[in-house]
Amino acid sequence: MTAGAVRLRRGARVWLDDVVQTVTGVTDGGVRLRSETGSWTVIGVGDLLADPSFRLYEDDDEQRTDGEPGRRRLRPDAAAMLDGLSDKQQEELLRAQEHFLELTTGYRSGDPDDVLPGEPRPGYDPDLPLTQRVHHKADELGYSRAQMWRRLQRWREQGLWGLVDQRSLRPSDPLAGVDPRLIDAILAQHYAAEEDDSTGSLNRLRRRVERRLADVHGPGVAKVPSQTSFNRYVSLLLPGRYTTGAATTRASVANRPDAHYRPIIAGRPGELVMIDTSWLDVRAYDPDTDTVVSVDLTIAIDVCTRSLLGWRLVPKGTKGVDAGMVIADSMLPEPMRPGWPESLRHKMLRLPCEPLLSLDERFAAAAARPVIFPETIVIDHGKAFTSQAVKNVCRRYGITIQDARKYRPVDKPQVEAAFKTIRTQLSEHIAGYKGNHVVHRGRDVDAVARWTIVELEEFFAEYVVAVYQRRHHKGLVLPGFPEINLSPNDAYRLAVHRCGYIAAPRDANLFLELLPIHWTGITNHRVQKDYLHYSAPVLRSHNGAPSPYLHAKGKWPIRYDPRDVTQTYFHDPYTGGWHTLRWSHALRGLEPFTDVTLRQVKREMRERGRDPRDQEAVLDALLDLQNRTDAAEASTARDRRARARDAERARAAARDRARTELIDSAADAPLKDSVLRAVPSLPEGEDEGKFAIDFDALPSYEVWGGRPDEDAPA
Repeated sequence: MTAGAVRLRRGARVWLDDVVQTVTGVTDGGVRLRSETGSWTVIGVGDLLADPSFRLYEDDDEQRTDGEPGRRRLRPDAAAMLDGLSDKQQEELLRAQEHFLELTTGYRSGDPDDVLPGEPRPGYDPDLPLTQRVHHKADELGYSRAQMWRRLQRWREQGLWGLVDQRSLRPSDPLAGVDPRLIDAILAQHYAAEEDDSTGSLNRLRRRVERRLADVHGPGVAKVPSQTSFNRYVSLLLPGRYTTGAATTRASVANRPDAHYRPIIAGRPGELVMIDTSWLDVRAYDPDTDTVVSVDLTIAIDVCTRSLLGWRLVPKGTKGVDAGMVIADSMLPEPMRPGWPESLRHKMLRLPCEPLLSLDERFAAAAARPVIFPETIVIDHGKAFTSQAVKNVCRRYGITIQDARKYRPVDKPQVEAAFKTIRTQLSEHIAGYKGNHVVHRGRDVDAVARWTIVELEEFFAEYVVAVYQRRHHKGLVLPGFPEINLSPNDAYRLAVHRCGYIAAPRDANLFLELLPIHWTGITNHRVQKDYLHYSAPVLRSHNGAPSPYLHAKGKWPIRYDPRDVTQTYFHDPYTGGWHTLRWSHALRGLEPFTDVTLRQVKREMRERGRDPRDQEAVLDALLDLQNRTDAAEASTARDRRARARDAERARAAARDRARTELIDSAADAPLKDSVLRAVPSLPEGEDEGKFAIDFDALPSYEVWGGRPDEDAPA
């Protein structure tokens, strides 16, 4: 073969019959090969070398053509090597090339139209034989004629690189001469064990590599170098892998995909919405229980405009109903808060449909946060996002659910980047900031935490509307003008001009429709859920009657909120109204009573040998539990944190319930006065002309550049 000698050894790879074959053994009479598909072939050495399809596997770094085992062949880029020369060396190369241009063409420039005085010189006339010109140039430069011919050949084949003295510029391989079996053992040990194991020293890694070599090749066959050389080889083979660094960092690096990152883009608002939950790096304080709790932040971000559409701050342990409410919030306007400036109102978005939106009470008093109807949401495999509540939201409005791959945060990079932005712009500036890792945590974070979850929600809402949505984003640019950065509000306004606006849902009872359903019968003017009895006057007319839902076999659908089990919700199919069903033993002061508290009450009742179906017993156990947790001298820190979490979940449930049009819900009457609800649609044919839209009067699409109107006054 023209490439030189080939050393066939065990583990080498070659091409044969257009299939990559691995040499598994070499004998005096033949070579044993194994293909990538697992088939075996035995062929004579002569037949193998004579086969026209036989060639080296060029991508194999271990393959050598100079007969030296264990040395890797470098293929340097000649242009890159030339670019690394100094200015003086490059000038010398150009002068040397002028001699060869004169030798071959008769002109130092190589162009007959660019002639220097006195050219062509005697001895270099193009009409003279090349041999005579080469001999003349050799005498001029002081080379032998054989040297001159060799330099001319290298210059013709390699250009300028052929004129360089490559002995002084030979590229170096820091792993040259290293036994390839050692390289394989180091890589195999890291990826097979060290990535997931506890962090150890390089001394431990060397011992394990030595044992691996002995198991694979036999004791003493493959030598392990000294500790210093071994450490140098590890740093060269595993750069940035944190083999002896922090285990969390090593696992994060190992989780990166091998392929390059590809941008995830969307062409219109709502085409792709990402939703995820992370901890808010701030501890919240609960004054009622005098305790500090961790907070989870769930957000929904629109990929097209990078807008934060919805968010929920809840105590650690996000539930499915919280994730479902975030999706619902993204389709509803965000109300203005007292004290916010007028520049934060929704009308400042300057949408083309603002005259129509201003007729809706919700938008008239809404903040400048985009309202987008999601088409597809991207979720991870968290329990909250695979819950029935999220499925109910998506099924109700025809939203497609797209799962991200497990342990692949790059499938939803926009939401991950948003969490980092929130941490650097908001979280670390709030009292009670605990850092994003335990190594960044202060000495006593809980002592300085003083903001409740309600107050943190207000801070976060103000940050989103006043800062995040108006901050220019380096990932948002004007199409055709990559140097012009946009804010999420700017991107939303332009996208609405380009793609149109989809109206948000106007149903005030959206919250109720998204709650989980429990099917049960109506007996004795009441319904039962988890051994708790709920009743209301509306059930009297349906007592014992089968439901109109044929598939339910006579049972009625009852909606329940896990955050507050003191009441459930009943939809009357004959009147279309929603009714509150109160727990028969619910009294004032018993809230919060969540599903978590209910499970704890039942567990304590079983431990005491009492029947959880007894309503009086459940009430007594609940009062006893609340009395014990309410007493500061008897409750533990864990009990106080659990009570604070339940109280916060019950407060969130009451806030969502206040936006509805429930009947018999006197408990939420004070909240209903401060909640904006959708303006009902007008009956058909009534005042249609009053609300007719003149599309010619709508603001036009903003245009940059272009030719000025010739008729316009100067």
